[in-house]
Amino acid sequence: MSKTRVIIIEDEFFAATHLKELVRSLDYWVVGVYHSGEDFLEKTDWRFDAAIVDIFLSENMSGLDVAEHLKERQKFFVFLTANQDSATLKTAARLAPAAYISKPFKPNDVAAALEIISTKLHPKIHIRGLHGIEELDPSDLLFVKSDGVYIEMHTRAGMTVQRKLLKEIEQELPPRFIRIHRSYLVNKDYIEHWNTSVVGIAGKELPVSRSYRKNLE
Repeated sequence: MSKTRVIIIEDEFFAATHLKELVRSLDYWVVGVYHSGEDFLEKTDWRFDAAIVDIFLSENMSGLDVAEHLKERQKFFVFLTANQDSATLKTAARLAPAAYISKPFKPNDVAAALEIISTKLHPKIHIRGLHGIEELDPSDLLFVKSDGVYIEMHTRAGMTVQRKLLKEIEQELPPRFIRIHRSYLVNKDYIEHWNTSVVGIAGKELPVSRSYRKNLE
């Protein structure tokens, strides 16, 4: 399974450093640390799976403001806060964070919050294999090709055919799978290159149709 890629948005330097070390010790990738919401929006490439966000950042943009952008991008996030103000928590709840972590944070609380996100990111899907029903981790799936009422599910280990419509498997897969063509779903984590007509994955070039180009932006 590919590791969950986490960013931290925390204005207190020592808290951010401690949290980064803790998240890494839990076997997650920390792919960015930002000390303000403005810094995050200016520098991010959005290539992460989840964010840990302090609700009360010291600059003009609050953690709630940052969460609005994360929600628009369909990114999972956890709120970090030392304040239990009911009005703030009520506003935070409307943004639907995956979890809350109280400050000063404890390793078990951080681990539990990130596990919730990992479970959402990597739900197993069930396929019919040689020995009956088997589980497949979506993280191992490169792309899915439709062929009528059948689909080809391609992984680095090989390919399996299932009697299922593409729209059915699309509903089972996490958000990182995007439609690039009426016959193709691809895992964004494995895209090597793309342009307006093709996507490159594992040495293969898959067609992109005009109506789905926006999904690659």
